[in-house]
Amino acid sequence: MPNNPDQPTPGSAPQGSQTSAGAARMQPMEADAARQTDDRLRIVAAGVTSATGEAFFRLLAQHLCHALKMDLACIGELHEKKQGVVQTIAMFDGAQFSEGLEYMLAGTPCREAVTVGRCSYPRDVQGAFPLDQMLVDMGIQSYFGVALKGSTGDPMGVMSVMSRAAVENVNSAETILNIFAARASAELERRRSERALHDSEIRNRAILSALPDTMFVLDRQGVIQDFYAKDPGQMNLRPESIRGSKLDAVLSPEFAGLILQSSTSLEADNAAVVEYSLQVSGQWRYYEARTVHFGDDKFLSIVRDVTSRRRAESDLKESRRFAQRIADTTPSVLFVYDLIERRNVYANKRTIDAIGYTAKEVEEMGQNFIPQLMHPEDFAMLPALAQEYATREDGEVFEHIFRLKHKNGQWRWLHRTATIFSRMPDGSPKQILGAVTDITRFKQSERELQELSARLLSAQDEERRRIARELHDATGQNLTAMGLHLETIERSEGLDPDIKRVIGECRRLCKVSQNEIRTLSYLLHPPELDLLGLVGALRWYVEGFEKRTGIDVRLEIRQDIGRLASDLETDLFRVVQEALTNIVRHSGSKTAVIRLQKDEAALILQIEDSGRGLPSMTDEAPKGPAAGVGIPGMRERLRQHRGSLEITSSSQGTILAGIVPLGPQRKESL
Repeated sequence: MPNNPDQPTPGSAPQGSQTSAGAARMQPMEADAARQTDDRLRIVAAGVTSATGEAFFRLLAQHLCHALKMDLACIGELHEKKQGVVQTIAMFDGAQFSEGLEYMLAGTPCREAVTVGRCSYPRDVQGAFPLDQMLVDMGIQSYFGVALKGSTGDPMGVMSVMSRAAVENVNSAETILNIFAARASAELERRRSERALHDSEIRNRAILSALPDTMFVLDRQGVIQDFYAKDPGQMNLRPESIRGSKLDAVLSPEFAGLILQSSTSLEADNAAVVEYSLQVSGQWRYYEARTVHFGDDKFLSIVRDVTSRRRAESDLKESRRFAQRIADTTPSVLFVYDLIERRNVYANKRTIDAIGYTAKEVEEMGQNFIPQLMHPEDFAMLPALAQEYATREDGEVFEHIFRLKHKNGQWRWLHRTATIFSRMPDGSPKQILGAVTDITRFKQSERELQELSARLLSAQDEERRRIARELHDATGQNLTAMGLHLETIERSEGLDPDIKRVIGECRRLCKVSQNEIRTLSYLLHPPELDLLGLVGALRWYVEGFEKRTGIDVRLEIRQDIGRLASDLETDLFRVVQEALTNIVRHSGSKTAVIRLQKDEAALILQIEDSGRGLPSMTDEAPKGPAAGVGIPGMRERLRQHRGSLEITSSSQGTILAGIVPLGPQRKESL
């Protein structure tokens, strides 16, 4: 641990143990130590006063080592990219310099210096930091370090001196390090600033050199203030006569007029775009000029050669003529969609069958086609799809199901298969080619099937309720009456003892049957569900479940859930019932946890066990009945309420999480 300034250093007398005469004798010694410190300061200062940069740090390390009579002086900078790593700027061991070494801060006294601001160990530093192998390898016994901080107070590095022997003059070492820490910090911060500026200049030059565009900085009168072009000859430009000239003297007057005219009505944060063609070296080339505000009274105009794009569009039109005849014979919608321009560049005549719009109408919609016609929920998924496209290989087919609004206002379900059709020069997807099939009828059938399933579940619950009522009201009452009659017979005089014993056994079986009937009717439809709601019914069910199975079930309800819709309470109760049944049959767990919580957005139900997990999610093969029995039913119950069931399973247990949104119900669009 570092020395406590309130306690004596090792080897010194305890505080208050000196006599006044002894204190008087110490004054010359203290004065001598102060003179030595001043001398050492002068030595260090004289050596590094005029130096800067790498020379400064080298001289500082050298003079610190000599002035303090240390075996090693080191100045290190916290690595800007590697967390917890120090890179040495200058290290002097009394004979030679070393730079560029890296070491981890963890487990070293330098870590303490950076964290606390300083670190002093006049002896036994190895004992304080047993994990620092460098201290052992170099035989270091004493260490003094101070953090180098920037103008914001954040640590940038550490400056330290070390010795292979114990150090007595602690104050001198600490004083000199603290004094030169500010100078070293300032030089280190200056060094970082210069490095950042240099990196920025390199980056800016690299950006400019990588741009294929021609750039003009113009004033409001159209005079060129600055200019950059990677290839001036591309537009017949002469760089020596451009700056200070008017734009119409450099470009064609018509092109320059279009640029200046568009800039006069330009609003802030907007760009004015004009296109023009020029004859360069006997060939026509096409250019696009984008102009934006550049300060209060200047404009930046970037002129890009778009000849390749225009030619590609022309070539594409030619290929479309050839493909059109083939495409018109297919029953599916064939399309080419440009991911960069965000528009359909081609579609066959089958679009009118799928969405009621002709191919021409779709093309004329341009970038508005998808935002106007796609269902909002599906539109929100497009960014994720764009990321997926970037990972696809050429020839790989991917599928997507979404909804588009028909011209008559109805939603149509469409199934799309597509593949990458063309790419940008950097390899990213540019266009996709695909086919679209109308699956609205299939989705309607699927929805009808789901509604049928919901009705079946509802009918099942209603039948359970009816059977439970019949068992409780009719069968239960009959057993009660039978028990009373048997009791009357049993009390009759003159009965044979054997007959009396048989009647008693019948009475006992009647009571057992009554209890079983009552339990069965409650399990089929617990009256607590209607009287107390979901929470009350769960508490009752868990209590009975523990008695019947011996499984310890913990019920965690974090806040007042309140009453929910009757059908939702019934379905959630059935999910819990089915989940606990599966634990008994398949899990082998002796414990279970049921968690129920609600916020503004959703109700969350979790059932967790510590059993063997579901066979389909572990390495074990299923044994006996499938481990997932009842899961489809649970999913269907939650789906009726727009909910979902998530399952996480391993050999350490299974977690079933049912999530039900609590917002207003909405019907799925068709």
